[in-house]
Amino acid sequence: MSRFGRTEKMIFTGALLVLMVFSYFLYDDSLLFPKANNSELELIGAVAISQNDVRRKNLDTFSWLPASRQDSVYQNDSIFTGDRSEATIQLQDGTQIRIEPNSLITLNLKNGQMNLDLRYGNLTGELAQGASLTITSGQEEFKLESTPTNTQEKPKIRFNKAHSGTVDLKLLSGDIKYIDKKNQAVKELPKNAVVAVKKDGDIKPVEKPQLVLKTADNINWLRINPDDPLPFEWYGKGDIARYEMEISPTEDFSSVALSKTTNEQHAAVTEPLQPGPYFWRVKTFDRNGEAGITSAPHRMNISHLAGPEITTPLPAAQINLELKVKPQEELATSTEVQWKASAQLKNFTWQISQDPEFQTVLKEGQTATLAALTPRLSSGTYWVRVQGQTENKNLSPWSEPVSFTLNLAAHKEERPNRPVLVTKKVDFKAPTGQDRNPASPEAPKLAWKPVLQVKAYQLQIAKDVSFAETEKYEITQNQVAWSQFKPGKHYYRVFAKGLNGLLSEPSEVGTIDVSVGGLTLNPLKTINAVGQAPGPKETPISWSDVPFAKSYLVQVDKSKDFSHPQQMEYSTSSGALVLNDPGNYAVRVQALDEANKPLTEFSNIQEVLYTFRTPLIAPALMEPFNNASIFLQTEMEPFIWLEWKKVEGATSYRIEISDKPDFSRTLISKSLAGNRYLIKEKVPLGKIYWRVRAEAKGDVELSEWAEKREFTLYHQRNETFVK
Repeated sequence: MSRFGRTEKMIFTGALLVLMVFSYFLYDDSLLFPKANNSELELIGAVAISQNDVRRKNLDTFSWLPASRQDSVYQNDSIFTGDRSEATIQLQDGTQIRIEPNSLITLNLKNGQMNLDLRYGNLTGELAQGASLTITSGQEEFKLESTPTNTQEKPKIRFNKAHSGTVDLKLLSGDIKYIDKKNQAVKELPKNAVVAVKKDGDIKPVEKPQLVLKTADNINWLRINPDDPLPFEWYGKGDIARYEMEISPTEDFSSVALSKTTNEQHAAVTEPLQPGPYFWRVKTFDRNGEAGITSAPHRMNISHLAGPEITTPLPAAQINLELKVKPQEELATSTEVQWKASAQLKNFTWQISQDPEFQTVLKEGQTATLAALTPRLSSGTYWVRVQGQTENKNLSPWSEPVSFTLNLAAHKEERPNRPVLVTKKVDFKAPTGQDRNPASPEAPKLAWKPVLQVKAYQLQIAKDVSFAETEKYEITQNQVAWSQFKPGKHYYRVFAKGLNGLLSEPSEVGTIDVSVGGLTLNPLKTINAVGQAPGPKETPISWSDVPFAKSYLVQVDKSKDFSHPQQMEYSTSSGALVLNDPGNYAVRVQALDEANKPLTEFSNIQEVLYTFRTPLIAPALMEPFNNASIFLQTEMEPFIWLEWKKVEGATSYRIEISDKPDFSRTLISKSLAGNRYLIKEKVPLGKIYWRVRAEAKGDVELSEWAEKREFTLYHQRNETFVK
């Protein structure tokens, strides 16, 4: 490439000079557009503080000029602050206006009062005592007046105007009045409360935001699929334009796993989250985009419904077996598949296939356990997989397919010998609370003779001899105590398990008879009833507890052969026995099982007596007759007989003798077994009163007093007292 010539250099230099000139014009347009004559403009203040990008422009000028500290501010000046910039304007009346970043205002003096047109942004005004400030919002004006006070505190107010046009005011200190044109009233601006001035001049306090989380705390989310929606709900009111929901693995939200912004009061999280504990909260933002309140965090836990994990066979396992088979039989065997799964999975579906895509499923089965036995398989490679299901019928993913290879060969060795039972019939009585002692066996004991060259035994126990439903136990010894026993008759058999897992023929079938010890009925209390008519009465009844008993059947009959018994069923070993009418009853009890069938024989018989009688009546007085006169001949004791009729049910009688008609003073008071009494004691002459009442069993039951009688004692010498 040739170098520049002289002509080209001159052209390049000229172009560079023109570019520099126009660049300066872009920075300072005073040469193109002369500045306004400031001497003709009204001075309203000065720039007290200017930081970073602060510009000033008058309506008479075309471009923005940098606003430096101590620059004058004139009528109709506009002040702009950029990002991370701010300025403070000192007005001549002492009012200070601090303009925050990203704001634009226009200042003008109208009728000697400052008029502030806040186009957008934020600013804080500090009014001088007695000063006023007019805020323009749309076509309306909003006038603020400083209220003179005795303190030196200047009124300070914060302004905020969003691009929507609404102006928010908040009084930070001091007292300020404003004129509500709509209501034609002068009002005090409330402190530390936001007041909104709309474009039409309407003035309303801004309601403080309120927020309540409605989704429960400590909630557990179970995701079947990683993107299953997790619904969250809350309630908010007040100055709220939008919400931000945050999910964090830490309570201080130092790291946020997920954040969602919404205008609604709910959100559905579909993003994948790792299982584990989390915290979530909601933040509010007002219409100006400023942060409001933040809710207290709520806890939650996320768990995934993972598929089962096959533990047996191991992946790509090579199963080498030598089987003893007859020529006409197929060389095949079954193998056991085992897996582990979360506790939420209750039922399982397993499949075995000859291909990893499971296009050809050889067998599919269902089970509630964590193991399954494959069908008889010949030599080859197979794949197995398992799927779980919860109680709510939710399906988990399939487990990872596990392959295994069967290498089967004919084996000349004999199967293990079948075990021989030591005891074919086992009788066991379940211990109860009364007959339990340390020497009693706690479970039926099963034993068989050991088989050579075996590593384990398989014990099978069933309720029927066909072993359709069996309980299987892997035993390494040749004896075991069946701790999971249940009452009734059971059948059992034993297989010997060879070194390569081949099972022997089953042993003979043995029986296990589990009986439950008898129960004992405790003695019953006699019922002694008194009343006008007999009726149902109850007495406590109890007996010994019986294991495995679901309920107890109590029989009551007036004969000990229980030919026509009254039957009652109890859920516990105690209660109340109800007898309908008086008599002597025989009682016995029997335990019932889950099927309401007898679990034990009937208990011992206890008798209970129900007696009834009517209440005692007052005795009928016989002698002496009422108002009788009795003359005494000597000065000895009077020897006067008092007699009354016997009362049915009475065991004794109480007699009282007094010389006062109200028996306020008792001369004689005695309890008698008979129905007559001889007065031997000395008593005063004159009127004597007496009465009797019937008693049963001492003073447990008393009749009313018989109507009193009286008699008069006289002496032939007319003496007042017998001496």
